[in-house]
Amino acid sequence: MSTRNWLCAYAITRNRPTELDLGPAPRLIGYRDLGVVVAEAEPARFESLDTVDPVDGTLAELAREHDAVVRAVFRHEPVLPLRFGTVLDGEGSVRRLLEVAYDQARNCLDEVEGHREWGVRVRHTEPAAASRPDAAGLTGTQYLVRRRERLKAIQRAREDIVGAAGRLEDALRRHAADSVGRARPHGVLVNTAYLVETGREAAFHAEVEWFARELRAAGATVETTGPWPPYSFTDVELGAVAHG
Repeated sequence: MSTRNWLCAYAITRNRPTELDLGPAPRLIGYRDLGVVVAEAEPARFESLDTVDPVDGTLAELAREHDAVVRAVFRHEPVLPLRFGTVLDGEGSVRRLLEVAYDQARNCLDEVEGHREWGVRVRHTEPAAASRPDAAGLTGTQYLVRRRERLKAIQRAREDIVGAAGRLEDALRRHAADSVGRARPHGVLVNTAYLVETGREAAFHAEVEWFARELRAAGATVETTGPWPPYSFTDVELGAVAHG
């Protein structure tokens, strides 16, 4: 009985020799001018990704392994990161993936080449007691007047921060080839990923710093993450060749 050769697929890239700096395990399987970076996989490690307890270190370990391979390729070639946990049934399935998705993948790879992903987040959370003035020495009416004034000042400050955050987003979009909004938990005003051409990164970061000074003075924080492979800008339909 033949054993099945399961392969973990990390990313689509150019079909040309690449030094991955990760030892012999990851390799490239090619179809025309595209290739998929793969490594031998144990399907059991991936079968319960949707139900595994986040506290369990297995998920974090697998995610770190996946990101390390994608980044190693990204240091040398453009990449389309594949969904974390994509496991394929042998080299034939890998080539079918490329054959089915070839046109879309090739166009997408051309679009992201020479670009990197950067994340920008703006946070602002008012202190819990910010709207309550000190009542010492005030009559009830004076306290209510003071509280209304404080609430108006807080609202104006928030409007100023929201306005500056909006101007920051507009400015950054002018320097980016694409942008994708992410979930914004409470207190987060901006949480956006930007795809930026490497030649425009200096202008992009200068814009961030310009608005960050205004936002920080108003009590907000500005965080920048990256550079990342274009995780937020890959949308390749894999068809039905994946396992799991």
